Amino acid sequence: MDRRIKTVYYLSILTLLLMLGGQFYWLYNQYQYNGSKKADEMKPLCAKAIKAEEQTRSDARAKAERTKSKKDTLKININLHIDNRKNGTSQTISTFTYSLPDKRRIRLSGRGLETEDASRIYERYLNTRFRPFQQGVLDSLLIAEGLSPTSGFRLQRMPKVKMEPQYRVLNKWQKTLEVVYCSNPMFKEGVCFTIPIPMAGIIKTMAWQLLISFLLLCVLAFCLIYQVKTILIQKRIDGIRHEFMKNMIFEMKQPKEESGDKNFLRLGNTEFRYDLNELRCGNERVMLTSRQSEIFRLLSDTPNEVVPRKQILLAAWGDDSYANSMALNVQISYLRRAIRSDESLAIDVVYKKGYLLKINL
Repeated sequence: MDRRIKTVYYLSILTLLLMLGGQFYWLYNQYQYNGSKKADEMKPLCAKAIKAEEQTRSDARAKAERTKSKKDTLKININLHIDNRKNGTSQTISTFTYSLPDKRRIRLSGRGLETEDASRIYERYLNTRFRPFQQGVLDSLLIAEGLSPTSGFRLQRMPKVKMEPQYRVLNKWQKTLEVVYCSNPMFKEGVCFTIPIPMAGIIKTMAWQLLISFLLLCVLAFCLIYQVKTILIQKRIDGIRHEFMKNMIFEMKQPKEESGDKNFLRLGNTEFRYDLNELRCGNERVMLTSRQSEIFRLLSDTPNEVVPRKQILLAAWGDDSYANSMALNVQISYLRRAIRSDESLAIDVVYKKGYLLKINL
């Protein structure tokens, strides 16, 4: 492929790829922004659904406890340690000690816990003991809030006690909101689940547009390849036509001379008739083209001496381009076949210099 055509082709494809890359980068940033914004909108709705599920179990437990005549006695010892460090923020470490009705003592400590959290922790403990966290109820509450149902629901051990749900956005094939809720803080038991973050309609539309643009780029690249091939074929046809016209002009400029039996050059056992464009070796006769005859004449003028390659190209073609250099290799191969019947003649190649007609006397 011609260097200029190749450069234009690659620049066209690169420009289109850069346009698609910029569009993809913009779409990705919009997807991240909309996902984060939607996750912030989902967090209060999710917290509301979790609180409603907790309240449902609490109401069911309270209704069941009305039938009991025996009341449980609970003792809670609250110890607060406030650390006021110099040049730092104050930290509160709360320690709750529960004396349960079944004679067990549970000691729980954590940062950021308030005194009113002591009763909430015990309330969640009673709710979990009465009935574990219900995924089905939570799903129905989430659907009522306009969210998708949960997926990947599982129980897990909590490293720290957190009274409020904890959220994290997961960037997978589809953005999801991971929710971790400490359903039983007294024993550091919790639940974890994910909720799919819906994609905005404009993002879906832009994604389809990007996909269609990529397909159109593939079609355009194929069309460009087809056009380039057509141009190259036409260039080859034009080159053949140009070479034919040059050959015709060269033939027309040749002076008319009467050929005779003595108008030839003997090289070894071969007679070279330049005016007739032929080689004769014994009874064998080989016809040459005008260009082949011109090349052979240059070699025969200085036998056993190197004729520069550039000199041959300028004399036979008028320029030393790469295409003509390749054509010279073909013509030399033909001349070697033309003189192969004469063992005293040979055309040798001198690397990076030229050719020589070797005559063995």
